[in-house]
Amino acid sequence: MASCEAQAGVGPGLRVRSGELSILLAAVAYGLSTTLSVAALHAVRPLDLLAVELAGAAAVLLGAALVTGRLRRRGAVRQMMLGALVPGLGYLLGDFGLDRTSASNGSLLLAAEPLLTVLLAVVALHERPERRAVVALAFGLAGGVLVALDPGSPGQPAGTTTGNLLVLAGVAVSAVFVVATRRYSDDDGDALNASAWQTAGGAVTATPFVAAAWASGDSQLTTADAAGWAACAGVLLCGAVAGIAFNRGIGRMPAARASQLLNLTPAIGTLSAVTLLGEHPTAPQLAGGVALFVGLTLLLRGAPDPAPRQPALDQAVDVPAAPAVPAASTTAATRASPV
Repeated sequence: MASCEAQAGVGPGLRVRSGELSILLAAVAYGLSTTLSVAALHAVRPLDLLAVELAGAAAVLLGAALVTGRLRRRGAVRQMMLGALVPGLGYLLGDFGLDRTSASNGSLLLAAEPLLTVLLAVVALHERPERRAVVALAFGLAGGVLVALDPGSPGQPAGTTTGNLLVLAGVAVSAVFVVATRRYSDDDGDALNASAWQTAGGAVTATPFVAAAWASGDSQLTTADAAGWAACAGVLLCGAVAGIAFNRGIGRMPAARASQLLNLTPAIGTLSAVTLLGEHPTAPQLAGGVALFVGLTLLLRGAPDPAPRQPALDQAVDVPAAPAVPAASTTAATRASPV
């Protein structure tokens, strides 16, 4: 046992660090958030959902950080500027896109993010992905292409070009956020503080859009039923979980690898769309999900030595086949994100 961080064994030969577990938790929360967003948008308008998830998450996270004495003003402006990207702009584009497409389409279109993030990481951070990571990325992109070119089935809600393009625009913003967070975020390892200020920045960014919509009467919050409010609350919770988990993990690995691990998000989103919303993915969509899981497995089997900002906090060990050791999880920020 050569690690002071919790490790988890997920299979023979797999190497999973606590930072990677955090990113994987964020991916699961983001995927669930996408499906719950589509459910919520059956009852409320996109800017209604944006207001609930950002204002609610900001209140919860800022309050939690304040009560626990972990809210710091140093670096707050920087974190709020990052939050203007995600959850702010990323969620805004994502909510409008998901209002015009199916949950499974919206989820699997997120597979475009790894390519954008890797390219940005190579250009901005001078990161060089290893050969195995490139192969894993190819599987993820192949899955994304299968979904993007799939015309859908008669029994599935149609994904419009406008909705898909808005989702892809939100994905592009998220890719910029991943790289910018890796480069500019300075949270001293405190994910709660970073997530609180980022969510506050997103809420501030969204306020003019929400105010304009509500002033024109474009709101359905007052007529939403209990199921609609429950879906909104679920989106809020998933966003908070994802934001904290993401901020905890991003400082412990290269941005390119973090984005590759987030390949799990589209598969989770599609699976939850099937189980929760009764959607029926087509054969190309299912093949895309398999490709994403193959890519994820390749990444976990070939985890390179990290170059973290805090190496003492995230040392890796090889874990033989053994019962999983549960890693500590912190609940509640992104669908961001697309909190």
